[in-house]
Amino acid sequence: MSANPQTHHKLLTIDQIIPYDRNPRRAINPRYAEIKAAIRASGKLNNLLSVTRRPDSTLYMVESGGNTRLQILHELWQETDDETFYKTDCLIVPWQSESHVLSAHLIENELRGDMTLIDKAMAIKELKAQLENEGGQALSIREFSRQLGSKGYLASSRQLTRFHYVADFLEPLIPMALNAGLGVRAVDRLIKIQAGYSKCLTEFGSTQNFEPMFAQALTEHDDEDLDIDALQRSLDNYIVSCTGEPLNRVRLHVDTLLLDNPGEQETSLGPFDSFYHPTPVLDLQMNNGLNLVHKATLPDNSRQEITLQPRQAEHQARAGIQPTSSNDSPVLSNLTDTTPTPLKLSDLPRLRTQCCGLVQQLTNEIPLALAVKPWGQGYGFYLDLPGQPIQDELAYYAFWFLVGLSGQHLSSERTKLAQEMRFAQLVLAGQVRNAYEIVGSPAQLDQFGAKVLLSKRLPEEAMATLLQLIQGCRQISLTYRESDIFECMTVEQTQLRDRMAQLGDHQNTADGGPDE
Repeated sequence: MSANPQTHHKLLTIDQIIPYDRNPRRAINPRYAEIKAAIRASGKLNNLLSVTRRPDSTLYMVESGGNTRLQILHELWQETDDETFYKTDCLIVPWQSESHVLSAHLIENELRGDMTLIDKAMAIKELKAQLENEGGQALSIREFSRQLGSKGYLASSRQLTRFHYVADFLEPLIPMALNAGLGVRAVDRLIKIQAGYSKCLTEFGSTQNFEPMFAQALTEHDDEDLDIDALQRSLDNYIVSCTGEPLNRVRLHVDTLLLDNPGEQETSLGPFDSFYHPTPVLDLQMNNGLNLVHKATLPDNSRQEITLQPRQAEHQARAGIQPTSSNDSPVLSNLTDTTPTPLKLSDLPRLRTQCCGLVQQLTNEIPLALAVKPWGQGYGFYLDLPGQPIQDELAYYAFWFLVGLSGQHLSSERTKLAQEMRFAQLVLAGQVRNAYEIVGSPAQLDQFGAKVLLSKRLPEEAMATLLQLIQGCRQISLTYRESDIFECMTVEQTQLRDRMAQLGDHQNTADGGPDE
């Protein structure tokens, strides 16, 4: 029996479903062709479309991600006349509010990591307006952040202020640069430049307003590849024309202001309520028991759902069904149930699917905005870099615990198995520090008990799911050989190979070989 009798499954035709008309991602999905090929090969969607219906509409609407898949179904139906693309099983979710649907789509796109900064900023702006309209009052940045958190989208006051700056100030001035993918670092640099040059103008005794001057310079330099150095040269000339100061003195004074105020952007953006400060680490090793660092070679028909569907697990829970994997096979309710016959190697994919479903269920129960990806290696799941820096303490510790439990980066050979994942790509390129800017330095294991297991924010059902996940991973680990779990050299073999290579290098040096 369903936990919520209003939530149910229903077979719908694609003509009965319309796309979400306020989709936060305005650009075409960069993986469109890949997703279409996977759906064509599978002959259907591997995950349910979650749909809802506005009170004044007779048609259903995509509720939490799925616009791309719906469009692909239309195309495949027209191209093949195959009725399997015309009818699709859907999860019908009761209507809640416009803000609920918009936030669900925002979270879905955010976790997929393929949204531009401007798309996120415009979606956040629209969501704030919608929440204010529904609540009948204006929201402060702090209250807006709280309401977003209650919907599963974590954003600090600093991030929200940055989004406001991008959507309200920058978007009318540099639309080409923003739509081409101008990112957070460039925006923070612009904020710092604006503050520094404005202060320079004032300190040189000018009473002119700097903002129109800055806006004009931005407009003049708008391009798909915004040249910020050229922008600064223009601002130098503006300051010279306004103050009569020599160019070299203007340049020197501005540089001094920017160097003397490295945190200027934090001041102008408001408090950055981050709970950790990433510490650079040169290489990936074991950190107090948490294994750092890996990819998956997934079957083509599973890549369409490569990242976590944050709302789907919630809807399935409301419907009283178990989470489903990327190939729609149900997850068993108890991974530790024994069977009369011993497990075979052919059972490993099923166990991986179950573990991945439990991780997705766990992140939904807490909730945590983590990028959990199905993986055809290891224990069936991979923790990739989320679309935005982790700001929540519980999410931080949970992320690193799950990374350790997955064993994804315990050796370089495992990391190579995950070359399509963003995290693995940075590790393999020697850019692990860039990854730590998003997820923080590896967590200390001695903090996990207090920060996660004893946290008041960890619901009892999430604790039960966590224990079930650990049991499932142990079942795989104790049943199969390491080389079966990870289809590469074992950790011991990798370490032996590396030691032999080091000894060889040392011997060559001692013998006056190639190192001389």
